[in-house]
Amino acid sequence: MNNLILQIDTSTSVCSVALSENGQTLTVLDLDEPNAHAAKLTVLIEQVLAETERSMKELTAIAVSMGPGSYTGLRIGVSTAKGLCYGLDIPLIAINTLEALFLDTTNNLD
Repeated sequence: MNNLILQIDTSTSVCSVALSENGQTLTVLDLDEPNAHAAKLTVLIEQVLAETERSMKELTAIAVSMGPGSYTGLRIGVSTAKGLCYGLDIPLIAINTLEALFLDTTNNLD
């Protein structure tokens, strides 16, 4: 079974969306513009899916950063993710921003 996971990070000033399949990143898009979270998050989601020729119906879960981070950015990201998960009847995966950073840095240590 393929696990196609949409990933959303709005915890910082950069708005990021990625798509992974079975643990492999297919594509990543990000924007570092004022108000990008509110104005462009759904556009980035559409672009990621179009770029990989996938559809919302193929998603098996959505992962979203849950903080710590920008309160407004987090609200936008989590609200978007929850709405999509509810509509698609798929699981929502909450990712702790600090734990993700820690795991990334420890994986790169030699």
